[in-house]
Amino acid sequence: MKLELKTDLVTKMTLDSVPELGVPFKDWKPAAGPNYLVYDTHRDSPTGFAVRVGKKASVYLVEKQVAGKNLKIYVGLARGRKGDERVMELDDARARAHELVATAKMHGANPKVIGERIEANELTLGQVWSQYIADLTGRSKPVKSSSLDSLRKGRAKFKDWEDRKVRLITGQEIIERFDLHAVTHKHRTAAEAMGRWATAAVNNAIENEVHNAHAEGRTPSLTYNPFTILITKEKYRDRNQLERDYKAKGVRNPLSFATTVGPFVMAAWAYREQNPVAGDYFLLDLLWGLRGDECRSTKWRDQISDVEAVTSRWVDMDAKVVRINDAKNRGDHEFPIGPCAYELLKLRRESQIEGEQWVFPARSPSSLKGYYSDPTVALRTVRDLAGIKVVRGHDLRRTFGAACEKLGLNDRQIKRMLGHGVAGGETLGRYTSPEWEDLSDRMKKVEEEILKVAPTVYNALRPRGAHRMNDAEVAVIDPSPKRRASRRKPR
Repeated sequence: MKLELKTDLVTKMTLDSVPELGVPFKDWKPAAGPNYLVYDTHRDSPTGFAVRVGKKASVYLVEKQVAGKNLKIYVGLARGRKGDERVMELDDARARAHELVATAKMHGANPKVIGERIEANELTLGQVWSQYIADLTGRSKPVKSSSLDSLRKGRAKFKDWEDRKVRLITGQEIIERFDLHAVTHKHRTAAEAMGRWATAAVNNAIENEVHNAHAEGRTPSLTYNPFTILITKEKYRDRNQLERDYKAKGVRNPLSFATTVGPFVMAAWAYREQNPVAGDYFLLDLLWGLRGDECRSTKWRDQISDVEAVTSRWVDMDAKVVRINDAKNRGDHEFPIGPCAYELLKLRRESQIEGEQWVFPARSPSSLKGYYSDPTVALRTVRDLAGIKVVRGHDLRRTFGAACEKLGLNDRQIKRMLGHGVAGGETLGRYTSPEWEDLSDRMKKVEEEILKVAPTVYNALRPRGAHRMNDAEVAVIDPSPKRRASRRKPR
């Protein structure tokens, strides 16, 4: 049946009765089937637009042939009740029908099918995390294990959201989850890491979805990152706030050259009588300004092949060079060995068995890593011997940086000393001969700046011919009641 639909007419038509339709329809009776269709002849309606009248409700639809297929496209509710769906005005239904026909022609399919496909393809937060991890580990330079551990800790804080569609996660929920960890549990640093990892994971998913949707000729199902609400609401601390918090907690502070550098160096030197691996590690890490694991994972260059040397971190005693491949910033850091560090490395080498690869080998032969990996207890012991209240592993690197500043080095020079990236994308491992000589001179000066507050240690490690510091009034730290004699001959 065809006629020009009107709002009151749509509301009166039921399966069991039909309103007065005019002379042409005076003999018409409702169909015996479960429903019947009335096609709209209004000029604003697309061809095939109709009302399907059922027993409890009527719905708008449009019949259209698309790509050789006869489609019945659902538009909306016209009368009655259908779940929580609201009744649609007739004019709105006509306009919506035009939109759906255009969508069907564009994709060659029923918009309902397209919607279901998009819904099925909508990513859950768990899928987003897994996709991000796969992308990070599949790069030409895979993500570092430490970063991956941090990411997984962040993911664990959303473990009850694994099956949630990202599109349906609200900003308020995210703020409440952040505050739970940052405020209630007082783990602000962990909360900030959690938020930043989640933001990065969803951004990665959005980029992937844009590419996939373009290839499939559809609209992306994920275009907004709800975790950016944490940035909008300024939930993350700025640099000044971080520094205040670190100062209040007594963390991320270098040792003081006036009060604590000397005692720490003396304590580490004394402690090597009990634990030479740990004592030597603390001293060399301080003299080199390395990140802890970068220093501990070094090998002797002459104990590895040229092929292995390309990807390993090593100490070359012949060339007096240390090379840290794949540092935290994904670059390579190469620097000369200073004279005191070189003497300490000679002691380190003399104490090892023939053929040992690691500069700092693990105590247990069954160690998975093979090298000394956990200095926590040793650091606590050295700290107590030195009478220092707080010192953390990375504070040794900060102390090295502070020594560079005391020597008046500029920012660019300090970055090179610490292995940071420098402007212009320079590769840190490439130096001209004059640059290398300058770097060697700076390493020697940094050593002296650090060790001059522990003259006993400096005198024990100074190369032959170097000046001797006055250590007559320096107290010697004894790590045990029975101190073994040093293997080092006095000079």
